[in-house]
Amino acid sequence: MTKSTFNIAPVSALQKNELYFHMYLHHTPLGSNRNQSGIVNPNLPNSFGWTVVNDWPLYDALGPNAKVIARAQGLHIQTGMSSQKYQNYLSIVFEDARFKGSTLQVMGPVVEGGEWAIVGGTGEFPMARGVIYKKFHEQKKDGNIMELDIHAFYSAVRPWSLGV
Repeated sequence: MTKSTFNIAPVSALQKNELYFHMYLHHTPLGSNRNQSGIVNPNLPNSFGWTVVNDWPLYDALGPNAKVIARAQGLHIQTGMSSQKYQNYLSIVFEDARFKGSTLQVMGPVVEGGEWAIVGGTGEFPMARGVIYKKFHEQKKDGNIMELDIHAFYSAVRPWSLGV
């Protein structure tokens, strides 16, 4: 028997789950332990087009016993022609045992404060949608620490095309 190349299922068949995380992002653009680096500098006014790659660790707490549970890996690009306006495009890649390898796909403005949109996910968080609320926590000599509150919904889906 041949397997169909497509399948249609009612939306009610998807189980929705909700997740909350509270994390601390260490944004370190300066010094010997920096976790971001400029990769494109078009030398335009107001640094327009300046592109930076980042690998920011996300900790479960503050202090010496804090554990890295994920990393925010991606790009931020200076997109404002008349003012400093960065856009971030990144994957939060989980490293802890429970969610190892799962991701949240994230985008939005600047690191410091505001919100980022969760526009997708993989692994434990397929089809994730939600928001990350960011607020400044602490200024350090080489960067800062941002407090993140993550709230998302995701659907428990099965990869039907693989016959799982």
